Amino acid sequence: QETTFSGFAVVVNTFKRPEMLQDAIIHYAETCGKKSGVQHVYIVWCDLSEEPPSSQSFFEGSNGSNLRNSSATKKNIFNRSHINIMKMEKDSLNSRFLPISGLQTDGVFMVDDDVRVDCLSLKRGFEAWKQHSDALVGYYPRWHEQNGKEIIYHTYLKSMLKNKLSIILTKASFLHSKYLELYSNENHPQEIKDYVDANRNCEDIAMAMIVANSTKHARGTSSYPVYVEGNVWDKGLFGGISTGSGHFQSRTTCLTEISKIYEQKGWGDPLFDVTLTDQTWRQHFPGYWWQVRPSNLFEWFPSADFFM
Repeated sequence: QETTFSGFAVVVNTFKRPEMLQDAIIHYAETCGKKSGVQHVYIVWCDLSEEPPSSQSFFEGSNGSNLRNSSATKKNIFNRSHINIMKMEKDSLNSRFLPISGLQTDGVFMVDDDVRVDCLSLKRGFEAWKQHSDALVGYYPRWHEQNGKEIIYHTYLKSMLKNKLSIILTKASFLHSKYLELYSNENHPQEIKDYVDANRNCEDIAMAMIVANSTKHARGTSSYPVYVEGNVWDKGLFGGISTGSGHFQSRTTCLTEISKIYEQKGWGDPLFDVTLTDQTWRQHFPGYWWQVRPSNLFEWFPSADFFM
């Protein structure tokens, strides 16, 4: 099913990193901007202690001067996407998935403020999403594995070696705007949203489960998760929660606990495996598993997950 819109909105999740956020806005709203299909950039502002800046301030220096010379500025302004700052009433990771008032696109690109997808890769991802608009389409593939009563969370390396995929992380992914309503409405168990708030983690897994659960009765290639090979930089790699010593166990716990809530509701575990090589947007001939490459160099490095 192909979207009727020619572009998409970017939703940037941020918290207390003004310089990182400014860099992200310049990249997605101006460097990529309209020529890459970015119609609108929304900023999820959850910092209750600070008022959000003005939209124009992202393109100004500390003294209020424009960051570019005059000729470059005129060119960039024409390509610049509209920016809207959404001030939240609660500091919650669930806020990134709230429905957006006045949204004019079906396609939404969710991204963390420290992740930069280059403009060509961003366009390629949007083309992939238009052909798989019921799916999560993005640059960070993950896999889950049942192991007794636990559901183990696996990162890229294990996913690639097993040639399996079941989750696309929303730190850089396209999804249909309808899933924002499905995540936020009363049918999505409050226990899951409370779990996300209590642990300040796992909203991306909760969204992956929403998408899988809503499409499980009409499964086909259009609704399977899609991995897009691209060029992605993670500027917060060494300062984020994903580098913490307990990260992989916490993600395993998250998968296990949220799945239990689905079971209690009588829905069953919504996540399912697909073949990574089949669900990679850039196909390689002859299609061996080892031909798939990560979008980010650091995805190659073994971690505690590799030995699980």
